[in-house]
Amino acid sequence: MNEEREGRRVDGYLLGFGGKLGYFLLGFFAGIIGILVSWAIGHRKKMMECSAEAIYVSIEGAATYYILSYIAMACGWQCSFLNPLGGTITGWHIFGLVVAILFIILSMMWVYGMKYKQTLAEKAMAFPGDEWIKPDEKHLRYDSGITIDAPAAKVWPYVKQMGQTQAGWYSFDWLERFFGFHIHNHYDIHPEWQDLKVGDFQWFHQPSLSIGEWVTYVSNEAPYGFASHSDSDTDPTYQNPGSNQEKALQLWFKRFCWTWNWMIVPVDDARCRLLWRCDCTFRPYIRPHKYFVVFILGTASIVMGRNFMDVMKALCEGRLHYPDSKK
Repeated sequence: MNEEREGRRVDGYLLGFGGKLGYFLLGFFAGIIGILVSWAIGHRKKMMECSAEAIYVSIEGAATYYILSYIAMACGWQCSFLNPLGGTITGWHIFGLVVAILFIILSMMWVYGMKYKQTLAEKAMAFPGDEWIKPDEKHLRYDSGITIDAPAAKVWPYVKQMGQTQAGWYSFDWLERFFGFHIHNHYDIHPEWQDLKVGDFQWFHQPSLSIGEWVTYVSNEAPYGFASHSDSDTDPTYQNPGSNQEKALQLWFKRFCWTWNWMIVPVDDARCRLLWRCDCTFRPYIRPHKYFVVFILGTASIVMGRNFMDVMKALCEGRLHYPDSKK
């Protein structure tokens, strides 16, 4: 029973139903003040994921109140709580309704994406590849961890063959194709994709956009894993792409760099922990750039990453059934 509770704590949300309801009600009844209080509580409890589990749940509450207020106004309800000022709908009210709906969607995406967490001990671990971004460099971090009821040696071949040109990224490949990424997931082991080595370029997007990363470390024994990076400051192929147009991603930044480092750590003979850590830094490190990386690039990453974890767990535990076209 203790092990079962521990599994839920590690592999589920930090907040239970009561906690989520409390943050939601703070936002619903106190608006922006409730959101700020939720943020403060999350930081006090040292929730690294407080933006998903405190701020965003509270934002959902505040946005829900605004939508109900809009409905009350549109229906002409005389309700001192939902429609204290009365009046008629204006263009600003409609604009506020759209913003409230978008905030709810964004909040739900973050709460969905940040489900799987690393323990405090795992967060403190040194991962191969961490040294690429120096400790004194300001950077953003997204990490995740899940317990898989399968040996680490069974999980590693699936992780090792990831990539746009190989088995895909085990997530919503239909959504990736919608945005122009030529990715098709494959859910069986391909021997021809098992030779991951230092210097390989792992593709996310095909040329000419050529989003991807270089592998800098590979371990074919426990703890299994690899480290990779893309850095427009140091990768010589940024100005002179490689033979297949591989190059570092820079966008409009003076420097854009990320690392994506993986570990598969055995728990016992029948279970393992699948962990990853993604750090990102850029120059200049200013607030508008940070918001872009977090809310545009980051939102997509956490949603796809959550589905990756769900698929990988089901696949390695033998619960994922897929058609021949996915082999």
